[in-house]
Amino acid sequence: MELEKKDWTIIFLCIMIGLPFLGTGIYLHNRNLRRINNCGGNYHWCVSFVVGVENGPQDLDPMVAWDDSSFAVQDQVCEGLFGYNLSDPNMNIIPKLAKNFGVWEGKNYTVKLRDDVWFHDGTKFDAYAAKWNYDRLSYFMINGLAKASKVFEYFDASSESFQPIINHTEVIDEFTLRFGFNTPYGPFEALLCFNGAYILSPSSTPQNRPINTNTEDLVGTGPFVYDCYEKDVEVRFHAWDYYWQVRTHIDGMIFSVIKDSQIRNNALLSGDIDLLLNPMNSMIDIFESEPDVQVINAGSNVKIQYLGMNNRYINSTFRRAIAHAINKSYIIEELLEGKEVQIKSPVPKGISYANWSYNIPEFNITKSRIIMQSMGFGVEWDPNYPGSNESSWKASRFIHLNYSLGFYCSSDFKYRLFSLLENDLALVGIELDDDHIDWAEFNEEYELWYCYTADFALTLSRWFPDFNDPSNYINSMFTNKSLEHNKVNYNGYEAAKDAGRNPFNLWDNVQLLMEEALIEVNQSLRQKYYNRIQQLLVEEDIPWAYGVVDLNYDVWNIYVKGFPSNPMDKAYFYPCYWTDTALYAQ
Repeated sequence: MELEKKDWTIIFLCIMIGLPFLGTGIYLHNRNLRRINNCGGNYHWCVSFVVGVENGPQDLDPMVAWDDSSFAVQDQVCEGLFGYNLSDPNMNIIPKLAKNFGVWEGKNYTVKLRDDVWFHDGTKFDAYAAKWNYDRLSYFMINGLAKASKVFEYFDASSESFQPIINHTEVIDEFTLRFGFNTPYGPFEALLCFNGAYILSPSSTPQNRPINTNTEDLVGTGPFVYDCYEKDVEVRFHAWDYYWQVRTHIDGMIFSVIKDSQIRNNALLSGDIDLLLNPMNSMIDIFESEPDVQVINAGSNVKIQYLGMNNRYINSTFRRAIAHAINKSYIIEELLEGKEVQIKSPVPKGISYANWSYNIPEFNITKSRIIMQSMGFGVEWDPNYPGSNESSWKASRFIHLNYSLGFYCSSDFKYRLFSLLENDLALVGIELDDDHIDWAEFNEEYELWYCYTADFALTLSRWFPDFNDPSNYINSMFTNKSLEHNKVNYNGYEAAKDAGRNPFNLWDNVQLLMEEALIEVNQSLRQKYYNRIQQLLVEEDIPWAYGVVDLNYDVWNIYVKGFPSNPMDKAYFYPCYWTDTALYAQ
């Protein structure tokens, strides 16, 4: 009997100790019940990793896609010759399908390819497959099928037109490819990280037309195999068992399309999704209070927002006065709720050769007034703030400026910012007028936007990069060869003359520097050029009144590890894994 009592005692203790774990197992099992699915083909049953997304892919084809939702799908399935180390804050470029970095010889670039890679359909990856893809890209560009054509073009000064960067490719041997260029191109390896340069299977991809997103397959070499897309519902993937690197720990993955932001954020709280990129700012405090949710602030990303000044009408001295008059800290802390960071260069951190060591114009009303006096305004008044002539400064209206909405900006922030600018600039004798165009009206006028904003003094705009290179910012936003993106009407020659520099000296002219940096293949020399460009723009030419960059927040279930939050907001789930085996308990 005594032995029997001990047995029952042991059984009772085991039950009491095990109940919490049993409950956890039941919770996890029920929580993941809808995710248990066959991962496709001969693959075993698995628990799917679920990512909440706003939209499904508009275009499966990397050469056609031009939206983040499509890029996110492609990044799981496809790869380029080069890619980013997303675990590195500087996102250094690393070889992917290339075996190592190539060699420049004049206008030629020769690169060795990996010999251990297969496409998901069993086709062997080699130089012939790579050439097939770049020939396909050329065909798409010539026939107007590639939305990203301009990414693969440069401005040719002799013909005053945009020309393809790549002239041709040739197979040297089975695993060696040579690129021939119309001009040497310094950021070429960064360009090949862009989705439009991803490599697809020649056996499964239509050669002379885009992939049909609704009916056809996307076949690459990446860690996940694309299974299907149910429009506006979900995208499904499963792990590629023969991936050239170590097989991913995720057996099956679902992109769950939840268009409503609030519902999508709540889905993480309820456990319906495991990971969410870019949560709503209003939800971050709530997520941080939840024990089952991890919030990662990975620092700033590379999406910039800036208030540009029209360089055609406002000289550099006047631009400096305006820049000193704006309370940038208040904009960040109050208007943007502390979710953005002031940038000290047009090139944000996370982009190659970003240099934030230069002196940006800080908020200083007294200094702004002294600069205004150097131009002949209010010379008889005390410039100190607050000073003995405060009422005179505030009542004066030396000049009128107009203010436009710009690109990718909510009307609410536009008007709140206008109110701040109106008050700040009034302190130095500048009157600001609003264009009174709301967001809906702006969208209607979008086709005429470049003409519409040409006469505005201050314009609020945003910029997103295509690939990790400073040329993606500098050459796009400040070239005088094309005003498509140069919203501040900056001209390197005019800026040099305005600042008293020699406009024909390379070291003094941003236009000449950016053109030289684009064709320079020596990366150390390119860095020197971009350092000088940033110094001139930040300390002397001052085309912007201020600029900010978003903070990069990601949130996920505490059982998830390994996601590489990164400045470019790349969604890449190959490194992810579960930390609790109970998630696999069926």
